[in-house]
Amino acid sequence: MKTIRPAFVLVLMMLTACTRTWVAPQYQRPASFATWVDSTPSVYRIQAGDELSVVLPFNGELNYRGPVAPDGTLTMPFAGTLPAAGLSVAQLGESINKALAANGVTGNAHAAVAIAQTSSQVYVGGQVGKPGEVALRPGMSVLQAIIAAQGLLDTARTNEVVLIRRSPDGRPMLHTINLDSLTHQGDSNQDVVLQSSDTIFVPKSSIAEVDQWVEQYIDKVLPFNRGLDYTITNSSVVY
Repeated sequence: MKTIRPAFVLVLMMLTACTRTWVAPQYQRPASFATWVDSTPSVYRIQAGDELSVVLPFNGELNYRGPVAPDGTLTMPFAGTLPAAGLSVAQLGESINKALAANGVTGNAHAAVAIAQTSSQVYVGGQVGKPGEVALRPGMSVLQAIIAAQGLLDTARTNEVVLIRRSPDGRPMLHTINLDSLTHQGDSNQDVVLQSSDTIFVPKSSIAEVDQWVEQYIDKVLPFNRGLDYTITNSSVVY
């Protein structure tokens, strides 16, 4: 049994400890990102393709569920065809109330409109169970979107999840979110509400990066016998 000198182990530990961020230095270009600006979530505006639920508490037979047409209108029995895209659910509810009253159906409809399914999407990538598009629900947070993407993999770096959003001038803004602080300490600053077309990227954990680094720079470079196990201890590496 041979022992590799402690000096080599010290170099190994120093190099692996340097993997603080998931972005390689050559790709770190902060100048390409606009300054992140926190904003209060705006009232959701109905879009073409959204599926709406309309409930009339005193006239249940008039309840309706259907899509907003490509031209942005909603066609509802007894209310007719109404503009919907660009309105809030409260505004559309008032439009339905007025239409039903004007058509002599009921003068006190109290229509409650809800988004049954939205056409808006966010994108979740990296170390999640099912990367890809996720339907954006009003008020959806980063953590909820990750759960909708079948959760985090064991290799996920949960303290440095990346959120990318377009600024008003079209430039990308980058913000990191510490899910550990949210789930373990209830840090509300990490509970960011998503907007349409946001992109979430979950990088690999530092442990996964070390495994990858060892495979790339140790196993493939140093003359270790792949048929033998080797163990990193506090003082030496033995094989």
